[in-house]
Amino acid sequence: MKKKLGAAFFILFALFALSFMVSNFILPAQDQELSPATAVKISQAEALILYASDFAIAEDGVIFIPDGKDGNIKLYEPDGTLLKVIGRRGPGPEEFRAPAFCDYKTPFLSVLDLFKVHIYERKGRADLAKVAEISCMACTSDVILSGKGVLVDAFVHHNDGKFSLTLRSFADTVKHLLPSYRRYGFKSEREYKVSYLDLHMLTSGRGYLSVLENRVYFILDARPIVTNFNLDGSEIATFRTLSPNYREPRINARIRDNFSKRRSSELITERNKVSKITGILADDQMVGVLFCNYDAPSDTWKLYLQRFDKAGKLVSESLLREAVNYRAIFSYYFQRESGVLYVMAERYGDETTDDYRILGYKLR
Repeated sequence: MKKKLGAAFFILFALFALSFMVSNFILPAQDQELSPATAVKISQAEALILYASDFAIAEDGVIFIPDGKDGNIKLYEPDGTLLKVIGRRGPGPEEFRAPAFCDYKTPFLSVLDLFKVHIYERKGRADLAKVAEISCMACTSDVILSGKGVLVDAFVHHNDGKFSLTLRSFADTVKHLLPSYRRYGFKSEREYKVSYLDLHMLTSGRGYLSVLENRVYFILDARPIVTNFNLDGSEIATFRTLSPNYREPRINARIRDNFSKRRSSELITERNKVSKITGILADDQMVGVLFCNYDAPSDTWKLYLQRFDKAGKLVSESLLREAVNYRAIFSYYFQRESGVLYVMAERYGDETTDDYRILGYKLR
């Protein structure tokens, strides 16, 4: 009888150990592949896109694309046909110098244009009325709408210290949220200074933002750490974002040598061996991180989505099929209400322009 009880105990212990290993070391759904539920080719029959800086999608499916080289905002129907072109290149009040990152939250559209952010209110299907203009020096990353304000990732030297993330109201008042060292995932200025030079050999400095109600999520392009905090700058927390196909950037002697001798082509070769983070998104159930890997045979970058629970535990990693780009940057827009992640895939087109497609992935 004792032998039978001992054998039963051993079996139960083995099952418990196996369950623990599966839940803690074997990542669920780690090799998923997601196919796009929708695919829209952006027509260029009536107006060429010289450079699609970013895009956003309204609740009725209208697509906004700031064209950084053409100096305007192009609006498209849900099927990709041109709806309207707003603005032109120039220094005037209704003109753009280089429109870049954008965001849309009903009924407002924000567009970064060099040293300022234009805020528009949508009036009807194809009309935009400017309601604010916000100053934004040294801004090279996401500009995300939050209520009647925008979250801006740009360096600010203030009496209270050095800050990177600020909340700027439509009235152009500024609330300082995140100290600069926190932007890089460090807990102190001292930690940041120790790693400063190595870090800048790997990163372009691009950061990504997502805001869910009162909570902000931020990640840097070459640092697999999500920093999240409240809109008043309190309750700062972090978690690492590693998964099977994520190739963590690390400094080595070859990178240091190429960087110091300014060998750009050799440095690019080394950087292509690691992953590039290219986005972040959040809803009530998960925090998602987008990253891409270089694929040498096709000379393109392929996109992956990591999904974490709110505690920072990896839930899944998915390859986003057909989401390829010849650059290590992917424009994206997460429509939280529908649970659809939209990604712009950019391929070489003919001699005049590239081929742009917007792919929609259902995440729930």
